[in-house]
Amino acid sequence: MSRLKIVAERIRRRIESIAKDDGPSAPLGIETGLQVLSILYGAVMAIRARLYETGRLPSRSLPCRVVSVGNITAGGTGKTPMTIFVAQTISGLGYRVVVISRGYKGRMEHSGGVVSDGRTLFHGPEAAGDEPYLMATALTGIPVVVGGDRYQAGMLAMQRFAPDVIVLDDAFQHLRLRRDIDLVLLDHHAPLGNGHLLPRGRLREPLSALGRAHALIFTRCPPDAPFLRPPPWFRNRPVFYTFHVPVFKVTRPPDGFSPEGMVKFSSLQGKPAVAFSGLADNDQFFDSLEQSGCRLVHRVAFGDHHRYGADDIDRVVRQAVASSADLLITTLKDWVKIQHQQHWPLPIIAVDVRIGWHADSGRFDNFLSTALASTVTPS
Repeated sequence: MSRLKIVAERIRRRIESIAKDDGPSAPLGIETGLQVLSILYGAVMAIRARLYETGRLPSRSLPCRVVSVGNITAGGTGKTPMTIFVAQTISGLGYRVVVISRGYKGRMEHSGGVVSDGRTLFHGPEAAGDEPYLMATALTGIPVVVGGDRYQAGMLAMQRFAPDVIVLDDAFQHLRLRRDIDLVLLDHHAPLGNGHLLPRGRLREPLSALGRAHALIFTRCPPDAPFLRPPPWFRNRPVFYTFHVPVFKVTRPPDGFSPEGMVKFSSLQGKPAVAFSGLADNDQFFDSLEQSGCRLVHRVAFGDHHRYGADDIDRVVRQAVASSADLLITTLKDWVKIQHQQHWPLPIIAVDVRIGWHADSGRFDNFLSTALASTVTPS
C-alpha cells in the first residue's frame, strides 16, 4: 500500500471514529472543525428541502406510483434487504414492479441502464454497482434499473416494462423525483447516529426531514429490547419494527457457491476465522458475528463500496494464514466483487441478510396495500 493510501486510510478511520462519538467536541480539535462544517451542511440541506417544498426547485413525477426506501443517516440501516422485501411484497399484491437504484460507483451510474429484466442478468457488480447487482440476483420476475438521474431511469423502466409501481432504493434525499410513499429506516442501535449531521456525525439531513416520511421502520431490533418510540410529532404515522436474519452461504474454491449453498451457522461456531468487509459500519458486521458465537481471530476493514484489488486480497489471505484461520467470512455484497479474483486457500462464508418482523408483517402489508390504493401525503 502506498504512503498516500495509508495516510488517506488513517484520515478516513479517524473521521469515522469521530462520527460515532457522541461526546463533546474537544476545543480546537478536529471535532470542532467538523462540527462547524456540520452546521453549514445542515443549513444547506434545510434550505434545499424548503426550495423543493415550495416549488422553487423543480421536481418531476413518473406516470406510476413511486415508493422510496431510504434513511436519514449515512451508512447501513438495511436498505438493500428492505428494498428487496418491499418489491416482493408489492409484487405479491398484484402490481407490476420495477426497482430503481442509483448504481453507486458502478460504471452505469451516469449512463443508466437495465441490470436485469427479472429473468436475465445483463451486468455484473462492476457495471451495475454492488447493491443493484445483489437485488437483481435476488428478485425473480422484478426488473432492476440503475441511473443517477432517477427520473430518466424511471422513464426507461416505463418504456421497457410498464410498471404499476417503481421502488426506489436509497432515495429519501432525491427530491428531484416525487414519490407516493417514503419509507425511512432507522437502525435500532443508533437511530440518529450520534445526533450530529455530516461530517461530525452520520445524519444526512436535519431531523425535520422526517416530516416527509410516511412510515418509519426500525431495523436490527433485538427480540428482547424495548421498542423505541418515534418523536412525538411523528406519532400520527405508522411505525414498524424489524430484525435482520443472517443467511450463511459457504463457498469453496474455485467453483463459487458449493452445491449445498446455505449452511447452519452452528456448524461454524468456535472455528477460528478472519472476517473482512467494505461497509459503512464494518464494526457492526464484525460484532454481530462475534455475538452469534463466531471466533474472529482478526478483522480486516475496508471503506464502504470498496473496490478490491489484488493487494487487498493478498492482505486478507496472508492474515488468515498467519492467524491459522479455518475460515474467511465476508458479506455477500463483498463476495460478489471478489469471487472470480483468485483461487482461495480457505472456504469463504458469505453472509446475506433477510428481513424479519416483530409481529408487524401483516400490518405492513396492509399499510402498503392501502397506501398504494390511495396516495398518502404526510400531514
